[in-house]
Amino acid sequence: MGGAGEVDYSPAVVPSTEQQLVANPNCVAFATEADRLFGADDHVRSWGDLQRLAADVVLAFHGETGLPTLAGYAWRVALTRRNDRITQGLLYIALDGPATAAHLDALERSVQGLDLGFGPGSVERVPVNGAPAVIASEGRACGVWSREEGDAEPWLRRIERDGPAVRGVIVRASEARADDVCDGLDQIVGVPAPYGEAEREIERMRLSFALRFTRRIVEADGVVREGETEFLATVFPPDLVRRLGLDEQQLQDEYYEAARDQLRVVLGYHDKLALVGLFFSACFSDGSLDAREMRLLKDAGETLGLTREQVVKYLRRFW
Repeated sequence: MGGAGEVDYSPAVVPSTEQQLVANPNCVAFATEADRLFGADDHVRSWGDLQRLAADVVLAFHGETGLPTLAGYAWRVALTRRNDRITQGLLYIALDGPATAAHLDALERSVQGLDLGFGPGSVERVPVNGAPAVIASEGRACGVWSREEGDAEPWLRRIERDGPAVRGVIVRASEARADDVCDGLDQIVGVPAPYGEAEREIERMRLSFALRFTRRIVEADGVVREGETEFLATVFPPDLVRRLGLDEQQLQDEYYEAARDQLRVVLGYHDKLALVGLFFSACFSDGSLDAREMRLLKDAGETLGLTREQVVKYLRRFW
């Protein structure tokens, strides 16, 4: 892996080689006005332009951490303080490996340094409407294409303006324009990272830890309301629990105890914040915040190795 200052842009080529993508389903997402990110009228950014912006961010982060880092784009509809609907553009960053709080702060400064109005990052699942743009690993950045079994040629998914809206568009290699790629970046075909038993063990610990603390939070005030029951069923669907082999309480208990010892070491800072965000959502799932619930959230953060200040700093982004 390259250290700081050792990463570089590679010669631009059409996609010809395959490379594993980042496996982590969590990402750090940054939002801004769609017009500022994707452009509008006669200032529309091409996909190649967006690849360049993403490459600047992931190369800097990868150079600092040595971690494989993927950047992509998405969009969502949000409400302003006046309850007006606006379309936001998202830059999301996914990474494999235990990043630190200092690394995430540096990432945030790098994104805000693009001067596109991005707000503070929030940890969430990789957007379902997202389009991977650039991956940095082994000291270089590459544009990301896709290819599924049976496809005659690789394709990329780009995000673009469609009048006042934003949409995702599939572009086959034979149809791609010159501005669909960034000059100076290799273009690779991304393949899913393997998900082996070691990853499943971490996921079992994470799920057992999340399930235990979430249940304790919703039960903290002595009353489990309908909204809290729905929240539990949505976040922890029975088929997910069963798929990971955690439908037996004894196994859940064993993995929870393992999680208390190991998650602070094996999880990156952003993955810990993802759990904090989940627990905060559980606290608010009945429409109000209870001091007993918030104390449990604090206990969960400390078990994960987070300080009270780190938990409060992140939660302030939701208020």
